[in-house]
Parts: sequence; structure tokens; C-alpha cells
Amino acid sequence: MRLRALLRGSLLYTIGNMLPRLGAFLLLPVYTAAMAPAEFGVFSLMLSLSGLLAIVYRLGLDGALLRLHFDVTSRRRPALYLTLATVTFGAVLLFSVLFGLIGASIFDVVFPGIGFLPYGLLALAITATMAFQYVPSALFRATERPGRFLVFALGAFGTGVTVTIVFLLVVPLGAVGGLLGQLGTGIAVVLVTLVILLRLRRPAFDRGLVREGLAYGLPLVPHGMAAWVLSLSDRWLIGLFIGMPALQAQAAVGIYSFGYVIAQVVSLVAMSFNSAWVPFFFARGDGPRGPRILTEMTTLSIAGLGLLAIGIAVLAPEVTQLLAVSRWGEEARVAADVMQLVALAFLAHGLYFMLVSVVFLQRRTAGLPLITLAAGAVNVGANVLLIPRVGIMGAAWSTLAGYVVLAAVTWWYARKSYALRLDLVRLGTLLGAVVALVLGGRLVTPQDSLVLSTITHVATILGYAAVAWLVVRRPVELLRGVLAEEARERAVEPAPGVATMQAPKEDA
Repeated sequence: MRLRALLRGSLLYTIGNMLPRLGAFLLLPVYTAAMAPAEFGVFSLMLSLSGLLAIVYRLGLDGALLRLHFDVTSRRRPALYLTLATVTFGAVLLFSVLFGLIGASIFDVVFPGIGFLPYGLLALAITATMAFQYVPSALFRATERPGRFLVFALGAFGTGVTVTIVFLLVVPLGAVGGLLGQLGTGIAVVLVTLVILLRLRRPAFDRGLVREGLAYGLPLVPHGMAAWVLSLSDRWLIGLFIGMPALQAQAAVGIYSFGYVIAQVVSLVAMSFNSAWVPFFFARGDGPRGPRILTEMTTLSIAGLGLLAIGIAVLAPEVTQLLAVSRWGEEARVAADVMQLVALAFLAHGLYFMLVSVVFLQRRTAGLPLITLAAGAVNVGANVLLIPRVGIMGAAWSTLAGYVVLAAVTWWYARKSYALRLDLVRLGTLLGAVVALVLGGRLVTPQDSLVLSTITHVATILGYAAVAWLVVRRPVELLRGVLAEEARERAVEPAPGVATMQAPKEDA
């Protein structure tokens, strides 16, 4: 795969990965029109609960499937997909019954003012259906078919958006309608997964693959839970520590979630690039050019994510005014400040994705739970300390602190087993420019003119783009040279193992 193919695949994966979350962004005007801040807060809390349960339901098999695809022979791949999907089905049945019985009795304690029926039950249904999303996603990624990945994502996205609009605007059900839209997406995922499994040729359940999958995946469960603590627990902590009555606390969660959803676009683009990057890096990371490719690609990825973070951060006041303040009132204006800090946090998250690919390459996943637990502990501790003092901005600062710690500790861990050499000068220039321009944009923004403030912010974005272009010109040249040299060698004699990157069509 050449650099152009990697970037093309990354673009398609970005679109596909972002579509379900992009629905949340595109539907924000619908959400703010059809739901009060407190209802949007309930909706966000139930999605965070579903995110936590999904980690348990999948047993880490979502991470195992992609890695094992490259380890087993092409003849065993149908068995691999059927086996892991069957294990997930068993887990879905078991945990749904278990969590349903437990949740019905303690739901009001954990979520004051929110009933298990219908909210908790809908959260369980969403989790159960979305648990199978990794099967088609892993197949299309591992076989380098971003086009099919995009079609799959478009279908699930369209289903969810249609159901959401029906149950928010046509049949106005508030938070319940928003959750039904998520369930519609999950049902579409289940149907696509069934089609894939039914088309497998001569699959058979393989107990050995169960052991391999769980051995690789189970260490990822505490890692995933710690990552949930880092990214989604702040909604719960706001409700617990903000010191407001239940309805006001839910409204605060809604306003915070509004800013978080928009800033999360930075992380979603990073995740989507990671979808193309991981197979690319797994095929080359152990070779002599692997460390150099990682170095230059990390610089390029941070340059691109920095531009996106700058755009979101400096335009946050205009976006908030347009989508939230006009409907929810002046109290929603603080969402712009949340947006700026969380955008910076997700820039650090993008750096983490590049670094953690080394850990997965080296199969040192056992250490990941400790890393994410450390970052999660920083996040929770900062939330407990700051939320009672500065409200939802305390949660935003805690998110930034947690992701910075996550990237820093992962860098330290990855260096222990791999020749990891980041271009610290260029990375420092890019990150410094982002922080300086975000802070500078806040200081010089005209407060009395929307037009002047927008012009100022666009100029800030263009200023960063100019800096980033100057910084990345040399890494681009170096990366092209490395990949061209690799291509010349492969033209003479293909590298061992590269052919396994593309699964034969009969495997799917």
C-alpha cells in the first residue's frame, strides 16, 4: 500500500467511522429543538452507560478479531469470524439477563430521577445490538476494503437517522426517541453481521480460536473500561458532584455533552485514520523501515489533527451560539469553553493512537489496562476536585489532563520494546502552535461583532495551516522516499507475509 492508498483508505474510514457519530453532530439541531437540556442529559447518560456495558459484552474480541485475522491461515478465517461472533452472542444473552436483573433494582440510585423503564432497558438493547459491530468492521478493515466499510456505515447511519427523526419530530418522544434512533442503528448492524456470517464458506466453530481470542481480548476489557472512565465517566461525575437538584444536574450534563460531541470530531478523525494505519503498520512495523515510517506518519497525523482542533476550538463560540444558545438560553454559552478544552484533549488522544499501535504490534497488551487506569485515575481525581469548584469546566480540564497523561505514559511504555523515535522538534512546534493560537484567539476575538469574530477565527485557522505546511514538508518527502524504496524492493521480490494482508474473496 502506497502513501496515497493509505490516505485514500483513511479518508473512506474517516467517513465511515464518523457517520454514526456524525449523526450525533448533524442531529444536534434536532436534539436541541426536540429535547430540553435535561432530556439531552438523560440521553447522553444512557449512551455512556451503553458504552460501558459494550466493553463487557465484547470481551475484547473486537480487538482480537483484527489481530488474529493476520495470524490464521485463509482457510481458518471463516471459522474465526463465526467462532468469535458466536461467543459474542452468548455473552450478549448472559450479560443482558444479568445486568437487567441488577439494573432494575439499583437504577434509581445510580441515576437519580431516571427510570430503568424505559431508559435502562433501551440502553441494554442498544448495547446488545451494537456488540456485533466489530465483525463487519474488522472484516472490511483487515481485507483493505474501505469502500465496503463505507457502504456498511452508510446503511447503519441512514437507518439510525431515519428512526431518530421519526421519533423526535414526527412522534415526539424526547430522550426515548433519541435512544430508539440508536437502537435502529444497532438492528441494522445485526442484520449486516448475519449476512456476512451466512455467506462464509464451510465455517465451523473452533474452540482453539475461542481460547486464542479470549487470551488476546480479555486483557483489553479492563483497558477498555479504564478508557471509558477516561472518556465518558465525566457525565456521571457531573451529576454526582455538581451539587444541584436532579433536573438541573441533568441539564448541566446536557450542556457539557453538547460541547463534548462537537469537539469529539477530532478523536473520531484520529480513530478513522487509525483504522487505515493499523493494518498498514502491522505489515511493516517489524521491518527495518517500520520505526522511520512511524516517526514521519506521527508528525503528519498530528499536523492534520491540529488543524481540525484549531478549527473547532476557535469557532466554538459561533457554533455554540448557532446550535445551542438560541434554543437553550444563555446558560448554554459555557459549552464553547468546554469545546475548546476537549478539542485539545482529543489532539493528545490522536497522538496516543499512533503510539499504542506499537504496543499492539508487539503484543504487549497486558500493560494497557495499567496505562489507561493511570490516566483514568487522573481524570476521576481531577473531576472530583474541580467539578464542585468550577462546574462543568472542571470536567473539561479533567478530560485534557487525562488524555495528556494517557499519551505520555503510552509513549514511555512503547519505547521499552520498540525503536520509537518521535520527531520532538516538529511535534513540539505543531502542538505549541495549536495551544498558542487557541489562547491567542480567545484574547483577540471581537465580542460585539459576529462577522469580525468569524473573520478573526478563520485567519487563525489559516495561520496554523501555514505553520503546519512548513513543518510537514520534509516528513512528507522522507516518507515518500521510504515507501518508494519499499515498492522497488517488492517489485523484485514480495516481502513475506504481505500477501496475507488481502484475504481471498471466498473468505468473506
